[in-house]
Amino acid sequence: MGKKKKNQSSSSSSATDLLQTLGDFTSKENWDKFFTIRGTGDSFEWYAEWPQLRDPLISLIGAPTSSPPPQILVPGCGNSRLSEHLYDAGFHGITNVDFSKVVISDMLRRNVRDRSDMRWRVMDMTSMQFMDETFDVVLDKGGLDALMEPELGHKLGNQYLSEVKRLLKSGGKFVCLTLAESHVLGLLFPKFRFGWKMSVHAIPQKSSSEPSLQTFMVVADKENSSVVLQVTSSFDHSSLDCNKNQAFGIHEALESENQTRREYSHGSDILYSLEDLQLGAKGDMKNLSPGCRFKLILGGEGDFCFSYRAVLLDARENSGPFMYNCGVFIVPKTRAHEWLFSSEEGQWLVVESSKAARLIMVLLDTSHASASMDEIQKDLSPLVKQLAPGKDDQGAQIPFMMAGDGIKHRNVVHQKT
Repeated sequence: MGKKKKNQSSSSSSATDLLQTLGDFTSKENWDKFFTIRGTGDSFEWYAEWPQLRDPLISLIGAPTSSPPPQILVPGCGNSRLSEHLYDAGFHGITNVDFSKVVISDMLRRNVRDRSDMRWRVMDMTSMQFMDETFDVVLDKGGLDALMEPELGHKLGNQYLSEVKRLLKSGGKFVCLTLAESHVLGLLFPKFRFGWKMSVHAIPQKSSSEPSLQTFMVVADKENSSVVLQVTSSFDHSSLDCNKNQAFGIHEALESENQTRREYSHGSDILYSLEDLQLGAKGDMKNLSPGCRFKLILGGEGDFCFSYRAVLLDARENSGPFMYNCGVFIVPKTRAHEWLFSSEEGQWLVVESSKAARLIMVLLDTSHASASMDEIQKDLSPLVKQLAPGKDDQGAQIPFMMAGDGIKHRNVVHQKT
């Protein structure tokens, strides 16, 4: 992928003008055109240059002479000289990826003689053909920002970050050079909330007569831990030498994310999302955790018609045998307030009577009043399948149970205002 047009450090005004014609920063055809017009050997740097990046990057990656040498992935490499500088600093295990065949061909020709160990691949960074846990470092210089054009939403950025997490070894690092705009951090921080240690660093700027957009380096370390850690920063917000709106935006994003992380770590009574659970908020959901109970919110976006408030309960120790590995118990609005369904003690009684090893209790409200039970079940089915314990290939059906509404026949005796 290419990078954004903001804050580029090249002195070439023609390149800046050329960028204005790109339009969609996620279009392969647009980037092929850009690199074709740009020509071979004429690099265009984005955000920050090697003199500002050298020390922080090398201190993060470690010694190039370590055995085995670190394997580094540079997605959306473009025609930046960043990989070449790293190679010349002793890091030879570098794989560069870009979906533009034009730029990969140019970069290969430029480096094949002097940097013969460096690898170049034509590949979409949102769907990369590498084995799991292949790399020690994923180094992104503006790639995520390019995918996160505000009008395009989070879809491509989310796919890309899922690939980053898949490809990094345990103990590996994701190093993201970014302008740290709020919509980018709004995806980046939650995506690495569980099982990762995150820090944010400001890259020194060239001296300038007026504040400009500053480059930040967000680092996520892959750890085997369920502890939710605070996002740390290595700079004083009041001393940032950048645009005031940018400084305020990153301060606000850090404060908001760390407040959320405090709530998770203190065990507050919060609603988990399906995304939180997929990111590891409650460990591996494929495994049963006897006695585990937490609240969650399901649906409400994408192809789903409704949002659902639910409680997930894994049966307590020695409460088997079970008829079902996983079951869904739907509570109609008219009974959601009852002790049996609103209290923790009552909910455990429902689990025992359901004979399910994992029970997902769904509490309906007024927003579901117009929907039939068939519509609700059809809407819920793909959501609860993602929460079922065990292997995906078991193919077991998840039974839907329901509490009766408690009133078989209604007769209005008298009504008044």
